[in-house]
Amino acid sequence: MIALGFTHDKEWAPYLGVIGMALMGSGALYVLARGVKEGKRWATSPAILANLIALGVSKYQFEAGLYILAVPIVIVALLIILGCIKIIRDGAQDSFAD
Repeated sequence: MIALGFTHDKEWAPYLGVIGMALMGSGALYVLARGVKEGKRWATSPAILANLIALGVSKYQFEAGLYILAVPIVIVALLIILGCIKIIRDGAQDSFAD
């Protein structure tokens, strides 16, 4: 996006908006990753939602024929979703053991 801002005669506002949203999104994903790593219960459902969105993005990558992008997205998203479900299940079993 930064390169397009320099190479095209467009207004800067849309490019800055997209860059700002990308930075905010990456910051939110960082906070979620830290929360999941620390075992915080509030972080698992947003992490699952973010990865379900990633699966939707991979669908469009598959449709565009960009398999080299789509396959890693699917693999990582599914692994994270399964890991979050395992964390939720293990937490539920621990709470019943108490």
